[in-house]
Parts: sequence; C-alpha cells; structure tokens
Amino acid sequence: MSSNPKDTFQWVDPKVRYPGAPPYLVGLPKGEGFSFFKVLWFDLTALKSALILIITQLFHVLGYLSRTNFEPKGVADFGLGVVLAGADYWEKITDLFQFFKWPFLPKPLIADLWEEDIEFGRQFLQGLNPVLMRKCTAEDIAVGSKFPVTEEHLKPHLGDSFSLKSALDQGKLYLVDYEIFDDIIDSTQEDQLGRYTSSPLCLFYLNDKEELLPVAIKVKQTYNKETDPYPEIFTPESSKPEWKAAKLAVSATDIAYQGIIAHLLDTHLVLEVCTVSTYRTLSPDHILYQLLKPHFFNTLAINYMARSTFLGRGGFFDSTGALGYTSSNELLSRAYWGKGLEEVGTDYEGEPWEFYKKALPYSLESRGVKDLPNYYYKDDALVMWDATKKYVSDVIKNHYKDNQAVENDEKLQAWKNELISPDAGTIQGLLPPEKAEQLTGKLNNVDDLIDIVTIMIFLATTQHAAVNFGQYDYGAWVANMPFALYKPFSSLYTVNTDEEREKILLKWLPGRQQTIKQIVLVKVLTILPPITSKSLLRLPNPFKQEDDKQLFKDFKKQLKEIESQLKERNKKLKQEGKTPYVYLQPSHIPQSIAI
Repeated sequence: MSSNPKDTFQWVDPKVRYPGAPPYLVGLPKGEGFSFFKVLWFDLTALKSALILIITQLFHVLGYLSRTNFEPKGVADFGLGVVLAGADYWEKITDLFQFFKWPFLPKPLIADLWEEDIEFGRQFLQGLNPVLMRKCTAEDIAVGSKFPVTEEHLKPHLGDSFSLKSALDQGKLYLVDYEIFDDIIDSTQEDQLGRYTSSPLCLFYLNDKEELLPVAIKVKQTYNKETDPYPEIFTPESSKPEWKAAKLAVSATDIAYQGIIAHLLDTHLVLEVCTVSTYRTLSPDHILYQLLKPHFFNTLAINYMARSTFLGRGGFFDSTGALGYTSSNELLSRAYWGKGLEEVGTDYEGEPWEFYKKALPYSLESRGVKDLPNYYYKDDALVMWDATKKYVSDVIKNHYKDNQAVENDEKLQAWKNELISPDAGTIQGLLPPEKAEQLTGKLNNVDDLIDIVTIMIFLATTQHAAVNFGQYDYGAWVANMPFALYKPFSSLYTVNTDEEREKILLKWLPGRQQTIKQIVLVKVLTILPPITSKSLLRLPNPFKQEDDKQLFKDFKKQLKEIESQLKERNKKLKQEGKTPYVYLQPSHIPQSIAI
C-alpha cells in the first residue's frame, strides 16, 4: 500500500461510475475489508435463513403435489418445472406464517396487524422509513391540484361534522408524496420486468386519540379518467380489496424509497464520500480524523459489497426490486443529482441532494412535523442529535478556540475542498446558501464546522440505525412491504367481485421463491451490534489527548442515560399494549455504517 493516502484512496472515474451514484472509491484497499469472523457470520446467517425457508418451501411443494394429484409422465416434467410453477403462488396470505415457525426466524413485528389502518399510519412514524411524512397544506389538496381531496371524499369515513378547513388549520392532516417515482419506468419496461411500480400520494388524518390514519390515496401522480380503470382517489370507504390495493401501492413504493434513497443514498453512499475525503486529506493525528474515524468503520467494505450485490446488472435491485437495474439508477440520479439519466431520457428535474438539509432539526422543521405526537423516531433522534452535537462541539472547541483557528487550518480547508470539489466528493449544499462564501473561499466559522461534523456522525450512526434495523420487522412480512408488485394496478379491475379481487391481490405479491430472497436479505441486514460493529455504548475511546478522552467519557455517560430513559419509555409503551420503538436505543445504534 502506498504511503500517500491519495494513491491508496482514489476516486472512481466518473466514466465508469454506476449511473446516478455519487463518487466512490476504486476497489477496496488492504485493511479496509471485513474480518473473517464477520464474513463467516454473514454467510452463516444467510445460509441458515435460506435453508430454513427452503425446507419450509419443500414441505409446501410436497403438499402441493399431493393435493394436485401430480403424476410424472416423463423426465421432462422435472426438467421444465412447469408443473411446479403453481406451487410458487400464495393460496392465502396466512400461508406466510409457515416461514416463521422457527426460533431463528421469529414472526415479524407487523405480521398480525399489518392490515389495520392504525398500524399502516404508525409505520410512517416509527417504522422502516420514518423520514418522508410532512404536514399537508391547503395547496397540496386544493381543487385543481394533483391530489384534489375534498370533504366529500372524507366525510363518509370521518363523519358529517368533519371540516377540511378546520383539519388544516389545526394541523391534523399529513402527507407522503412519491413524486420522485413519476414516469420513472414505462409500461413496456414494466411488462418486460414483470414488476410494477406506482407514484402515489397518501393523506393521513390525526384523530382525537392522536392516531395517524390513512384517509385518502391516489396511486399515481397523473390520473387519466379515459384510460385508468380505477377511481382517482381511494378512501377507507372504497371496497376492502381496493383500499388494501391502494395501501399496498403506497407501501411497496415506500420500501423502494427506503432502499434506494433513505437508506442507500442518504447514509451509505454519502458517508463513503465523507470517508474517502477524510482519508485523502487528514492525517491520523488530526482531531477531525480522530473524531470521525470510528464512524467510518467498515463503511467502505459494506459499500463495496453493496455495489456488486445491489446496484449492478443482475444485482438485487435488478432481479428483485420494483424498478430493475436502469430505473433504480434513474431513481438514484434523481435523488442525488436532481435530474434523470441522459440514457433513460426522462425529463425529470428536481432539487439536488444537499448536505445541510440532512441536519435533523432542518428536516423536522421543513416537513412541519416537530409537534407530531407519537412520532418516536423524531423524539429519539432529537435526543441523539443533541447528544452528538454537544460531543462534537466540545471536542472541536477544545481545539479551535476561535474562527481564525478554523480558517488557518490548511488540512481542514483541504478536507472541505475535497468534499465539495466536482472532481472529488461533489457534495452540494455542505452549508446553507447564505454561507456559501465559505465554500468558494475558506471555511471560517467554528459553529459551521460543528454542524458539518455533527451531520456526518448523525447520518453514520443514528440515521442509519433508524432506516436499517426495521427491515426485518416490516419487510420480512412481504404482504406488508413487498420489494415489488408483480401485477399492474389495473389488473384489479379485470375481475368484478371482491372475492376475485382478493385472489388477484395475492398474485401482486412476490411468489414464495422471491419471498425467500427478501426474508434472507432483511435478516442479514438487521444483524445488531456487536457482530457487525460495536454499538455507541461499547465504542472505545478514539482520542490521544487526555482532555479529549474525558469529553468522550462524558459523551458515553450521556448515552447511558439516554439508554435508560428510552428503555423505561419502551417498557411503559409495552405495558400499555403499544409498540415500543427500540431502533435508536444507543445499545442498538452501531458506531458506523458497517451492515
């Protein structure tokens, strides 16, 4: 390995970079890979999960053959597998429970309640992707808008006394909008993939019990009453299969958003940019290097694996995800660069990814959800944000006594430039627009440096934990969040009765073989500390100076207090028959993105 870190850690050539992706590292330098123990644990977890599920499927196939009175007429029957194709379909949704009769694969958290509207709403507050919901405004649902919800839509469910104006004035309406999926893939491509996606909008109502309930869904951004065989807006008063189908369109899109944007892009890929920039410009004795390095542990290794396993042709997004290879990269490009891929030819234009907007207070304020009750992600993430920022502030102010000290640190300036250079990290919006002169010139403010480092550590720890470790609880039960839907929404209207439509919905879901892939993946991706890395509570002291070491000890003490508080809160929730939110207990938060 070269002694020059810029030789060891080289940015990939943009010409060969995965389409849509931010910059990343060429290869995987020696010493940055997983330990033998970790690789073995990954492989054993995947193998054990797969074997359990395959054995379960084998019993199912044998039962299927006995029920269908199958008689082999020749060896071709076994070679083609046509006869067994029917064994891959779900006969009834409760058959999913067959996969979760084993101690190693416990029944997912959502399994018994997934169809309830209250549970559907709760997931957007403390589930797998709790970062998208925002407060609804009058303009969002006005007549002539893309989501024209009226009192007439809502009164049959919410009562004749319901007032849309009153609900808006009281801040009781919330919205999730998947506009970024609009026209991301055309119907011909969907038919070729055999997998289908939506670009839905979902309106929620906060009732007097402070329960968040879905009350209106539009399954795609643009509705054409001449060609679309279904209503523009669905409500809980729609038929049971129609309402279930509309919610399924939302949840399948939500897990695609979580997988590619909230999880892969917002944490994994962006933190690789931070990692490589740090390693290329800062020496191990620099205080920022010491502060950040524990939160980069194994990030390069897990991303190296993810690019080959997920992003490439034949990878998981291509073979199992809703969008396939090309459109998955199109979504990544839309989210990071704010525009679609030239080779795809969509005319999407949006806002590029900006670093400063990932500060938790900014996110909550911009979405108007600071006062949303029972939003445990928000509550716990804020506690962790405050603790992280205090720790970062204490350490940085221990070394930079004033703004001039920041401006005079040439290594720090090189680090900042590496992060934002179009030839290196490409990060946009490292600071808000009103502070842009520090990006074109020199970073010259202690508080701004604190904000940058706090966001990095928060994304690497708390935020990643929030969008990663719920994957088994919510995604292992594929009826709740399938990676893809296998029939177009219009297929529901090829039959007329509710009974027939319920059967159609079963064919929307991944078959049993694809379900096995989904369960194995989310099982592996939710291995908790200390297997994949140390938790924040068990993190060794990274500093060399005694005063810095003491500041780290103070941080650990605060984390232990937070752990106790959240455990007590979760214990109370459980006693009240409510679902605890455990993902942001410090003992569950890894030191870095290492899984």
